[in-house]
Amino acid sequence: MSVRLIVHTDSIKKPDVNTFAAAAASLETEYKRLYVKDGIRRVFVKSGQDIVRAINNELPNVIASLDVVSHGNQSGVHIARLLAAPVKSGFVQRRLHYRVRLSSDSPQTEADAEYCEESMHGLYTDWPALEAVGVYYNQVDGGRGDVAYLSDIGYNRFQEGAHVEFHGCLTAEMTPVLHYLKDNFAKQWSDNLPKGSTVVGHITKSNPNSAPSSRISDYRHGAVRVYRDGSILMESAERSQQKFPNSSTPK
Repeated sequence: MSVRLIVHTDSIKKPDVNTFAAAAASLETEYKRLYVKDGIRRVFVKSGQDIVRAINNELPNVIASLDVVSHGNQSGVHIARLLAAPVKSGFVQRRLHYRVRLSSDSPQTEADAEYCEESMHGLYTDWPALEAVGVYYNQVDGGRGDVAYLSDIGYNRFQEGAHVEFHGCLTAEMTPVLHYLKDNFAKQWSDNLPKGSTVVGHITKSNPNSAPSSRISDYRHGAVRVYRDGSILMESAERSQQKFPNSSTPK
């Protein structure tokens, strides 16, 4: 029996948690209608390690599709939590955070970055990627009890021709300069999956409230980049117009 795995994550903001859950529930309904003989598993997770366990607990060669509804960025599936008390940031992080955010939509001063108020608990490409996210958001590492990396995943759980889709923001983004140092999260997933598998990730901020469908909290619209076998299959494609084997919008 094939398995359709739908993961939705925790978030600092309760409305985000509810939105992720609604999107995941709608996907579950659609998968049950489309693939009546398959096992459909919808899982709420609070950490990157939870995501890894949801995948690795499956038998080899059974996962036909994986949908992850979450916050995201070029470095991974981002899950943050409020710290019980602010932690003074290190000198290097404080300076880097200030400089990195200078040209962003929300510049920060060094005074703003003096204390970290949040910690990271998601699934990231690797440790340097985690550190980069920490610098950008001025967050601290939540620790390996929660944080996970792509190297922790058992990719043999996926079937050939599997479909993986990240419904959150920017997981297939190619940030200037950074892209030349490290491939984005979606690309690195594609590098590891069995032959013929497809990975879809947004290249802009995804908005569940402006979907062209009547579905609740639908992230399947907007510009995406699509990978197959580690290579770009589609560049800046409109997701609502695409159909993929083994996906929630099958051919």
